[in-house]
Amino acid sequence: KQWYQRRVRDFLDQLGSNKLLSNRLMFLGKYREFHNMIKTHQRNKAADLLVSLVESNLGPPRFQITLLLDSLPLINDADKSEDDNGVVMDSRQSHVLLKALEDMQIKKLLKESDMQKVETIRLALVTNLASSFLNEPW
Repeated sequence: KQWYQRRVRDFLDQLGSNKLLSNRLMFLGKYREFHNMIKTHQRNKAADLLVSLVESNLGPPRFQITLLLDSLPLINDADKSEDDNGVVMDSRQSHVLLKALEDMQIKKLLKESDMQKVETIRLALVTNLASSFLNEPW
């Protein structure tokens, strides 16, 4: 499995600007970039990229739940934020992710086995939304 992951990473790195030729390849390249940002502790940039991936709908519809699950470390570990206020995602970003979660439920893209994940994501996003409202200037 590690060999396969390394080959995929190498392939995406070698594509360079050719990633723009296909929406799926562009999505994979951006998703890899997101994980690199997480590894290098660029949490705010990673949050921006994650939200743009969700908004763009470049990835497969069934993959949206994975993107939303990827938001949890950014939300639940807000004390490592690059901001002084401890919130990585602002209210707009939280709202976009909540809307994506709601859209997935409306379109019935979720399995019954995903419901626990959905509730975990929803609770984290609502909590983050409340925190961001308290910390954003009026």
